Amino acid sequence: MELIRSLDPQQFDTYLAYFNEGDLSNKFKEMCKETFRISKKKGFDFKAMLRLSEIIKRYNIDVVNAHHYMPFFYSYLGSKILHKRRLVYTEHSVPEAQGVASSKHKKIFGYMLGRTDSVVCISKEIGDTFKNSYPRYMHKFKVIVNGVNVDRFANHADRDKLREQWGIYPSHFVVGTIANFRKVKNHACLIRAFDQMSSNNPHLRVMLVGQGFSGDRENSERELIDLIHTFRLQERVIMTGYQENIADILKVFDVFCLPSFSEGLPVSVLEAMAAKVPVVGSNVQGINEVVFHEKTGLLFSSDDETALASAISRLLNDANLREKIVHNAYHYVHTKHGLKQWISKYETLFSEA
Repeated sequence: MELIRSLDPQQFDTYLAYFNEGDLSNKFKEMCKETFRISKKKGFDFKAMLRLSEIIKRYNIDVVNAHHYMPFFYSYLGSKILHKRRLVYTEHSVPEAQGVASSKHKKIFGYMLGRTDSVVCISKEIGDTFKNSYPRYMHKFKVIVNGVNVDRFANHADRDKLREQWGIYPSHFVVGTIANFRKVKNHACLIRAFDQMSSNNPHLRVMLVGQGFSGDRENSERELIDLIHTFRLQERVIMTGYQENIADILKVFDVFCLPSFSEGLPVSVLEAMAAKVPVVGSNVQGINEVVFHEKTGLLFSSDDETALASAISRLLNDANLREKIVHNAYHYVHTKHGLKQWISKYETLFSEA
């Protein structure tokens, strides 16, 4: 959405094709020349591939930017074989990149790479995964790390009022995360850490912003709710569901936590840094590409709730550490992950294509 919103309108017309309706569908309709919902049955659907091909031809699409492997696979026929257009594939997920490079799709992907114009990897690890698996096409892999609109998080809204809407008071210390309920995000580790801390910190609260999706095999919402009830934490864990105004939500947090098993390069962490919220993250590739321990945040061993509880306790009890991390992280995200640099790289990529 940030990419579509920020591309130079004098240079680019943007269209969006998608397979599943979501909360952002109407927003995209407002900012694109056209949007197209493509019905797709479960499993391989050749008709969906042809429908996408028809859109590419009818609207004279010059460059297709497919995000994630499945849309890339479905875009290939229309963009490269039938209509000879440019195709850029952007990969956001380390597990998906590893899966593509090791599954039955390895040979298929290798074949498609021959005609694909560029592959954008949003983190160094994704780039390394592809380069090691397909050294012949090394020149096609480009790392463009995520960027955020730092100015959007210069939010002067009333923090106490925002917190009050969620039953949070000035005395409460809020640890929040923004991530849909999927197993890879490992919300359970945060809840286990909170359980360890809860008896000695009655003013501590956890806020979970996101949702699970029915039909998603990775959906962890039900087991997360069960865990919260097992620990009898339902009065102190706030589950907000999907929220649109992330700048306001971040204003509510005292600490942002991302306990994922793996990440590409998490925009949510960059947004927390831009909002001047100290970050705690699991020490995994993607997160540790932007969270430098005791400089731009704190890292803990993946899936270790005791280590996570210790990291949160340090920030809870040390205002000077919070201030140092906030200062360093804001400077880092402003200089290394600003929106202008990010958009400029994509505009150059599309223009060259």
